[in-house]
Amino acid sequence: MRLFSKFSICLAAGILLIALLTGGSSGVSAQSDGEIMHFSLTVHDGRKVSELDFRGRYVLIQFGYTWCPDVCPMELALMAEVLDGLGAEAEKVQPLFITFDPVRDNAAVLAEYVGNFHPAIIGLTGAEAEIMRILDFFGVILIRDEAEQEGGSYIFAHSANTYLLGPDGDFRGSIDSLAPPDRVAQGLIEFLREDAAAAE
Repeated sequence: MRLFSKFSICLAAGILLIALLTGGSSGVSAQSDGEIMHFSLTVHDGRKVSELDFRGRYVLIQFGYTWCPDVCPMELALMAEVLDGLGAEAEKVQPLFITFDPVRDNAAVLAEYVGNFHPAIIGLTGAEAEIMRILDFFGVILIRDEAEQEGGSYIFAHSANTYLLGPDGDFRGSIDSLAPPDRVAQGLIEFLREDAAAAE
């Protein structure tokens, strides 16, 4: 099921931003879809996990690949700033980086890559069919550039958004890729506290 009819496409040369969801100044756009995102993937330390392993925590998901020349490193660096800005609320949040290039991004490659950004970020890889199913669930746009790069490598044009799942694995909304990290952190803190109060 595609969740979005609008998207933001990030090309290797830069970012073309199209509004995904209308958000406030914090860049955090909350909505409740209610659908659970099920998955079975491999962590960068070799463990097999599913959505059940993250129950009870809010999950921030970014999609990308380790060969990305600019967009993915930038997005992960911003994610690291957001996590640092959450303070005590960070223990409620689990950030995930899911590769859509499992051929090159095995567990060992992901471990080294995510380790460059923040210790809390978990890299996930897996079977191509499973990853494609997850991408489809979120409506992620992915276009492989077939033009051969230096050394025979290849690149992707892809959407770049951070998705938020609730403690039950239900889709909650997204985060504007270009929002300042401090605003995003504050917006998330307010959202987490309000959500916890509403659940009581």
